[in-house]
Amino acid sequence: MGIQEKAMHLVFSTKDFKINGQAYEGFPLLFRGDGVTLEYEVLQFLKNRCLKSGSVASKKSWERYGRDMYDFFSFCEANDLDWRNVQSRKDSTILAIYRDASIEHFNLSASTVNQRLRLLIKFYQYAVSRGWCGALPYEIENVIVRKPKAFLAHTDTTGGMKARPDVMLKQPRTKIKLLNGDQIRQLLISIKNPTLRLMVRLGLMTGLRKEEILTFPLKYVVNPAEIKARSHIAVSLKPQDMEIKGSVERSINIPLTLMAEFWDYCLHERNQRLAGKHESVDKLFVTARGRSFSSNSRAFNTLLNDLKLPFEVHPHMLRHTYATHTLRDLEARRVRGDKILFNPLLYLRDRLGHASVTTTEKYLHFIHEIECDLRTEYEMEIENLCTEAVYEEENLYG
Repeated sequence: MGIQEKAMHLVFSTKDFKINGQAYEGFPLLFRGDGVTLEYEVLQFLKNRCLKSGSVASKKSWERYGRDMYDFFSFCEANDLDWRNVQSRKDSTILAIYRDASIEHFNLSASTVNQRLRLLIKFYQYAVSRGWCGALPYEIENVIVRKPKAFLAHTDTTGGMKARPDVMLKQPRTKIKLLNGDQIRQLLISIKNPTLRLMVRLGLMTGLRKEEILTFPLKYVVNPAEIKARSHIAVSLKPQDMEIKGSVERSINIPLTLMAEFWDYCLHERNQRLAGKHESVDKLFVTARGRSFSSNSRAFNTLLNDLKLPFEVHPHMLRHTYATHTLRDLEARRVRGDKILFNPLLYLRDRLGHASVTTTEKYLHFIHEIECDLRTEYEMEIENLCTEAVYEEENLYG
C-alpha cells in the first residue's frame, strides 16, 4: 500500500478557542492540507463527545482522541480513500482496510488498534445519525465472553455472549502486574526518601492513580488526634482541588496510621524542604527543591527506577496491588460468611473511580495469584510490612 506524505495538520487550541462563549484550551483541531480548512465532521463529533455529552472531560483523552482521528483521516487522505465511502474496496470496509494496514504496515499492537477502532466506531455511529454517510463500516457479531464468577453473576442474562463489531481484533487478556508480599517488603526497605515512601504508601493503601498521588492536596491532611474515627478517615477527592481522571468526585478511606504519617511529614520533612521558599505550595508532596509535582511528571517513575530493585515497579502497579489484594480479602470474608454490609466489587469500584463495575471485575481474574501471606487483612499486612521495613532499615543503616 503506497503511503504518501501526510498533509493534514493537528493542532491543539489555546484559551482563545471558545464555543458559546466558553474557552476550551487544549481542544484538538484537525485541519486539511491548506492549513485553514477545518475537518467539520471531526470537529462536530469531538465537540459532541468531549464537550456536549460531558462523558470525556480529561484533556489527556482529548489529546488522544485528536491524535487517533488525525491518524485515520491522514491515512485516508494518503491512500486516496473517502471516509464516507464505507465499502471502499472489494469486500473490505474502510475500517477493515485501516485495521489491516495498522497491523501489517505500521506494526501497531492489537490493543492500540482496537483503541483507535473503538473511537472510529463511535465516530461512524455519530456520522450516520447526522446523515454524513449512509451505513456503518462494520457488522455486529456475537462472541463468547468468559467472565469470572462473582456476586453479580446471577444477574447476567446474556448467556456469556456479547455483541461486538466484527472489525475489532481478538486481543488476549492483559496480565495485571502487581506486587507480592516479599516485593512490597523489599520496596519499602529500599526507600530512604520520606516523600517517596509516603507516595508509595498512599498508592498501596488507597489505589490512587499516579497523577492523583502527585497532586494530592495539602488541605486534605488533618491532625488524626482531632478526628473521631476507629480506623479510617473518609476523604472526598474533588477535581477542583487535584487531578482526577474524568474530573469526577469520589471518596477514599485513608487509614488513621497513614494520616498520622502525613501529619508528621507536614510538620517536619515538608517544612524543611519549603524552608526559605516564598511561594506557597498547596500540594502535600514536594520535591527536594521544595516544589510541587506536576500531574504528568515522570519523577515518581524515576524515583522508583532509581531504587534498582530486582523486579519491575511503577506507580500504576501500586494501584493494581491495592485493588487485587483488597478484593481478594473482601471476597474471602464474604465466602467465610463474615458480615459485610456492602458489595466488594461496588465498594472497590467507587474507591478506584471506575465508571463501570465491569472495569473493576478484571481484578477477579488475578486474586488467585496472590500469595498466602497476603490473604489476611490487606491493610493490616501493609502496616506490618512497613513496621518491618523500618526496623530492618534501622538495623542495616542505624
